[in-house]
Amino acid sequence: MRRRWHWRPALNTALLLAFYLLPWLRWDGRQAVLFDLAARRFDLFGLTLWPGDVGVLVGLMAVLATTLALLTHLAGRIWCGHACPQTVWSGAFTWIERGIGRCVRQPRWARALTLLAWALLALWTGITFVGLFSPVQALLAGVPMLRWRGWEIFWVLFYAAATWGNAGFLREQVCRTLCPFARMQPLLADPWTPRMLYDPRRGEPRGQRPAGLGGVMGRGRGLLDPTTAQDYAFRAAHPQLAGPMPRFPADRLGDCLACDACVAACPVQLDIRQGPQADCLACGACQDACDDVQRSAGFGRSLVRYRSPATMAGQRGHFMRPRTLALLGLLLALLACGAWRLG
Repeated sequence: MRRRWHWRPALNTALLLAFYLLPWLRWDGRQAVLFDLAARRFDLFGLTLWPGDVGVLVGLMAVLATTLALLTHLAGRIWCGHACPQTVWSGAFTWIERGIGRCVRQPRWARALTLLAWALLALWTGITFVGLFSPVQALLAGVPMLRWRGWEIFWVLFYAAATWGNAGFLREQVCRTLCPFARMQPLLADPWTPRMLYDPRRGEPRGQRPAGLGGVMGRGRGLLDPTTAQDYAFRAAHPQLAGPMPRFPADRLGDCLACDACVAACPVQLDIRQGPQADCLACGACQDACDDVQRSAGFGRSLVRYRSPATMAGQRGHFMRPRTLALLGLLLALLACGAWRLG
């Protein structure tokens, strides 16, 4: 059975290819996307903007920012967990590290080859980035003799170093401590915004048990009431504050096996069983790990799921929410202004 997030590697690959191929696309004999600083013009798939059209560019950026805010409000941290450049390049660097580690048995050589491969990919990333601001064909033609202008050398090396450091070493710490958009997430969310959630009614009280007992639904124990379930989850997460958990017979335990596979799989080592957390990237790693354990135990999936707190509580979803209407209204207003400006 395939994992829920099986499409994520394909998405990451498509986004990387789109970035690396973007400077090479042609439109009417010119580079399709080019911020030509020397000519002071911006070509975007046949649309040419000049310095006097800066308002159009600002409006386009405002539309993209509002669209991202609306997407985050309605679908949660889909962008952060699956499409953000930091996430995509961190995944690529991790794939390189694991691939070399499997092929090279000597740890010292494996580490050296990994760093070299990271440096080459980071350098090509820097060249591709600068190729969006300087014609990429002329940029590569100047590589053998290094006939680059000073700003081209600086930004190639700067972007390569930033990619190498952020994707190779800092990784998810960038999201936790440096990314300003991550700090804005709580302002965009409401009780109907999806996030990674653990179902304590089914999972608590957690613990190891003999094989063959089946899940809580299969053996008739059923779901706990919300108050008791939250109490058990809180006591398991804060034993120093709430005291030790009482002992339960195996047939009264929930479906959580206390294996901590979800914590081990999380890139930032969060425990989803402690409730929604601001640093959760909604990448789905904990859900996949938990589903694997639950399936092998014969309990079924969805102990950890991507769902809104209101839906988990049994409330019906609705679209007429204040943040939804505000963001949608702002987006429509921006699009109307843009259509009037270009018309």
